[in-house]
Amino acid sequence: MNEPTNEDILSEEEAIKEQLEELKFRVKQLHNDIPCLKQCSRLGDLLQKIYEIRVGLNQLEQGLLQTHLKCCISPKIKVPGEVVLALSKLSEKRHGAIMVMEHADNLDEHLQGGVIIDAAVSAPILENIFYPGSPLHDGAVIIRDSKIRKASVLLPLASHTPALEALGLGSRHRAALGLSQVSDALIIVISEEKGWISMALRGQLYPNLGTFALLEKLGNSMEDGKQ
Repeated sequence: MNEPTNEDILSEEEAIKEQLEELKFRVKQLHNDIPCLKQCSRLGDLLQKIYEIRVGLNQLEQGLLQTHLKCCISPKIKVPGEVVLALSKLSEKRHGAIMVMEHADNLDEHLQGGVIIDAAVSAPILENIFYPGSPLHDGAVIIRDSKIRKASVLLPLASHTPALEALGLGSRHRAALGLSQVSDALIIVISEEKGWISMALRGQLYPNLGTFALLEKLGNSMEDGKQ
């Protein structure tokens, strides 16, 4: 997979600007309609417009994140399709999980404990590891070269931040953010309480990525052939 060219990025930038202008127009329309709140017959229309704006914002977020991924890590960090499949299933069941995609940096100095797995990446294996009550489900899984190297690994914790507290995110997200602050790894987290799929990369946390479609795109775009 080739690195994105300047022309590719400029084209995506124009598409994102068009999306943003469309959303701004919809918000202005909604603002103009607010005086109609006393008319019960119009409330349904207003709710529909809000729903459409929310959908548009989700699409805009996905576009921005995809562009960020292409610029920053693709195709350097591989996310196997089996990982994407496991994330979708674990999120649906609200089984907490944290998976680390190792890149160039050696992570050993930042990791503690863990059980050696040394198995090919497999959705059923990952689901079993993070099944509630499993002896390995509390820690992180380390994935390198399409293999599960270790499970139940402890990661360095980031400091508490107002943003994390406001979102109600706990130790898994602090661990993901902490490792991303000291390495070039990509860390993906599933919240046990919310079922959210979040990502930490280069010291930044991207909470609640939203739809599984985004992760499917991520997996398809970054998988190096059939694993």
